[in-house]
Amino acid sequence: DQDPEGERPEPRDGIRCSLSSDSALSKPLDEAFSLWKKLLENPGIPEVRSPEQTVSSLQLLAALYRLQDKPIQALESFLLLRSLCRRLGDPLGTADSLCQLSRILLQLHCPAQAQFFLEELELCLEQDQGPE
Repeated sequence: DQDPEGERPEPRDGIRCSLSSDSALSKPLDEAFSLWKKLLENPGIPEVRSPEQTVSSLQLLAALYRLQDKPIQALESFLLLRSLCRRLGDPLGTADSLCQLSRILLQLHCPAQAQFFLEELELCLEQDQGPE
């Protein structure tokens, strides 16, 4: 069963290696997501040292999930981010998270779901501009 010297490995061997590497890389992200979710499950502004840093951490978490091609986890992260930005009274952060949610849903070919967030984005932008 030994391969002759110099023979190339089967492509599936590389895939198996990549999948186990992806799993190892996403485990810390999944743990971080779980902690953020637990922290943000209660209403109100969470007691954290720096709300701005918390927003940045959630943005980074979502971006890393997107880079790993894990759109569902990225969506969940952006939903947490939207919730936090709303609580903090951050219309720009809320709008950004709504844009990202819509973008991912459109990439997943879910236009009806994306439309929901785009309508919410429109309302968010109207409220931020206020009466002119």
